[in-house]
Amino acid sequence: MSCAGNPAKVRAIVPVKRLDCAKQRLSPVLSRNERAELARIMLHDVLTCLCATPGLAGIIVVTSDPAVAGLARLFDARVVGDTMETGVNAAVRQGLKGLDLQSAALIVPSDVPFATAADLQAVLGELGQYPMVLAPALSDGGTNALALRRRGLIEPSFGDNSFARHRALARDGGVACGIVRVHGLGHDIDCPSDLLPWSGPRKASLTAALLAEFNVAERLGITALPVKEAYVK
Repeated sequence: MSCAGNPAKVRAIVPVKRLDCAKQRLSPVLSRNERAELARIMLHDVLTCLCATPGLAGIIVVTSDPAVAGLARLFDARVVGDTMETGVNAAVRQGLKGLDLQSAALIVPSDVPFATAADLQAVLGELGQYPMVLAPALSDGGTNALALRRRGLIEPSFGDNSFARHRALARDGGVACGIVRVHGLGHDIDCPSDLLPWSGPRKASLTAALLAEFNVAERLGITALPVKEAYVK
């Protein structure tokens, strides 16, 4: 599973909370053990995607969970301990601290299992044009990727409505910001409606197989899948 050896200077940072605390918004549909397994499998898919993405020098996983750390090491990721355990932004800051001043960062959450290498290459390509690049979530106003040519350009502010907040931080700081809107990377799994069967890129992913095993469509009472409208700026 190794993805070491890329000479580029962009490091991916993936913050991951403890598996037994993961995805609590999914509790109406999935049990605690199912949520933990889903979080683990999604991370596996994200790390697989990162390893397949040209232009990355390596991966940093920030976590306090030994099981997550063990999985990360299978992909030759560097593990940084989330000593504070005070949320995603503190974890991202921990990861950024480990970068030298010449390294760019690609911050990706662990719940975007349908992202493709082409999606991430699109983000990295825009980083050649802009010092900061954002990839928004499809439906909830979040940020599914934040790329920075160097740390310190803005203070990461992930969470609800973070896409607009990140854009405002860039604008207020005079930082030109590129936007990449892609379907796979734009689809995170955060609330029950995100569990609907996936038919886009990476439909053969481990996450898609697990959701089929969980039979989430039946649990949600879905017989015909809705067609999502294209999202806009």
